[in-house]
Amino acid sequence: MQRSYRGSKGGAAVKPTHVIGCCQLYLADFKDVLPHLPRAHALIADPPYGNDYRQKRSRNKLVQTDVQHAPIVGNAVPFDPAPLLSAGDVVILWGGNYYADRLPANGKWLVWDKREQTTPDDGADLEMAWTNLSGVPRMHRQLWRGICRRGEENISRGARKLHPNQKPVALADWCIDQAKARDVTDTHMGSGTMGVACLRRGIQFVGIEIDPVHYQTAVDRLQREYETQRAAQAAQGE
Repeated sequence: MQRSYRGSKGGAAVKPTHVIGCCQLYLADFKDVLPHLPRAHALIADPPYGNDYRQKRSRNKLVQTDVQHAPIVGNAVPFDPAPLLSAGDVVILWGGNYYADRLPANGKWLVWDKREQTTPDDGADLEMAWTNLSGVPRMHRQLWRGICRRGEENISRGARKLHPNQKPVALADWCIDQAKARDVTDTHMGSGTMGVACLRRGIQFVGIEIDPVHYQTAVDRLQREYETQRAAQAAQGE
């Protein structure tokens, strides 16, 4: 079901652009939407790191010809996490090591091992997420380097990369477990990976994405997931 998004000047309501099952999706800048949403139980996001990362030369052709792999909005300027820190009871921010000087000190970081003991290359061996959780650091291990991806995103299953910084659904699901999330808000939805994990669990998801191309990718992906679920439920009821 499609709905219109309108701004929030003068206290006007902020309505989702799309509603798909338990997912409310906004095509907007998160700074315009977040203040008008109910406080999330878990805010889990992968914001731009502010490191002006560019795809390598070997991928330049892909970046230029595939509009889905356009540069990430906001990645060329330092990221300010302040608006997100009070927006959820639990907050998990991937890439926190790139802007750690603007985050409160905390010991429980989440780590994603992307190499699984394979030979290092010029890409990162791991990714790190800052959290406001208590406890010790935790690690998720899942191979994710180039076309070598373990899990449902493996190319042997017909999967293709939907976003330059796409993360696996299994990682999103693990984050939900770490947060013990009853609902999730993702201020930088990208291709909708967190939304897929929430749909499968049947928990409320709010996704916000500023880039219209990435937003449409997420809408299409979540609609397919929702229709697959409904078809499976209908088959079980026969």
